Amino acid sequence: MAKKSKKFRIAMRMEGMWPHQLAGYESHRRRDGGDVGHSDPNKRLLNRLLIGEADWAQTAWNEIAEMRSENFLVQLEGLKKRRHKSDLQQLLREGPKDPWRASKHGPMREVILTANKKWFALDLQDFVGGSGPTLEQQFEECAIGWLKHAFGDDCIHARADVDEETYHIHAVVMPRTTLPCGKRMLQPSIHPVIASYEKGQDDVGDWFKAVGLKRGKKRKRKLRKALEHNRKALEAYNAGEADSLDLVEVPKKRRHVSPRVWREKQERRLAERDLAQETREEQLEAKEASVVTRETHADKKTAQAIATLSVARDVAKGRVVLGARDASNREDETASTPATQIPAQRLFGRALDVLHKQARSEARADLKDAFDEIRRADDAIVEIATGLGKSARERIANARKSLSRAIIGISRKISRLPDPPEKSSDQR
Repeated sequence: MAKKSKKFRIAMRMEGMWPHQLAGYESHRRRDGGDVGHSDPNKRLLNRLLIGEADWAQTAWNEIAEMRSENFLVQLEGLKKRRHKSDLQQLLREGPKDPWRASKHGPMREVILTANKKWFALDLQDFVGGSGPTLEQQFEECAIGWLKHAFGDDCIHARADVDEETYHIHAVVMPRTTLPCGKRMLQPSIHPVIASYEKGQDDVGDWFKAVGLKRGKKRKRKLRKALEHNRKALEAYNAGEADSLDLVEVPKKRRHVSPRVWREKQERRLAERDLAQETREEQLEAKEASVVTRETHADKKTAQAIATLSVARDVAKGRVVLGARDASNREDETASTPATQIPAQRLFGRALDVLHKQARSEARADLKDAFDEIRRADDAIVEIATGLGKSARERIANARKSLSRAIIGISRKISRLPDPPEKSSDQR
């Protein structure tokens, strides 16, 4: 047996249930519809039936239909014997009725039994290497015993769910009774643990002492006592029997949340958390994309400067011929050196296009850096051209006329651009 604990309590909750909810209940039990995000699919096969057959829901529905029909026949026979023709005609018009009295809770009950998950976790400390039953097994045996003790055959179904966060047991009670007139009805109040909430809590608390669990806190009893005390104190004060109001604090009424509502709340919380995570990931991706864009832009500028210098070197080494190819323009080339023909405008035109685009889109500091790169490339071409033949130097000089005019024009544009704002002393 488990060690007795002052900390852990048995939790028993009852909720009203209607026969038409049986189909949805079974669908949730099989995890084949609705919200199943709260359960662990790897543990679903461990869920087990404790009371009732696999077709218990259909059997219950069929029995309720039989009760409806049988009660109709009983009423007809009674009216015929008493010769109440008007009542008989009224009954025939209305047809069979549901075998329960109208109520807001429903004629059946769903019972949930569980304990704090930390109590079940004590198995990891107390039963390592042991051969006795686990706490889940002890709880399960105790639950089956209490359900049969409290409801007898009216507990038509019970199951153990182990695929959710905390082990718990669901049970369904169909409280059947037969009235003196012979009608069969569903009447929850025939069971004392349903008729009285405190009686039910006391009963289940006494039963689960065997596994070391205590009764739940007596909140409703404290609430009733506080209300009764305040009522009497107010009457005495109004009657002049007391000089002051001796009121006590009324405990807040604790409302149990149904499993469906609880699961919906948890799903909304998880959905909000996932949405926030997705937003953070999108923002991070946008920042990374911005960094990549800036790095790519810098790489392009560097590649353009390198390409310009590379072309200049190819011109110096005779691998690139400027202008048209003819015999008179190759007086200083050797026949053994292969050359690629390229117009002069093509050589410098790309550099000019880059400068114009940057002049329109970039700030002065970035534009000046790009301009300086092209200027250095132009100086390098001039230096390399000094080692070439006369005709090659003339062609380079002619090609550089348009480049020089463009460089001077861009330089003037740069001078007219506003200077970047200086950083304040506190920013520095």
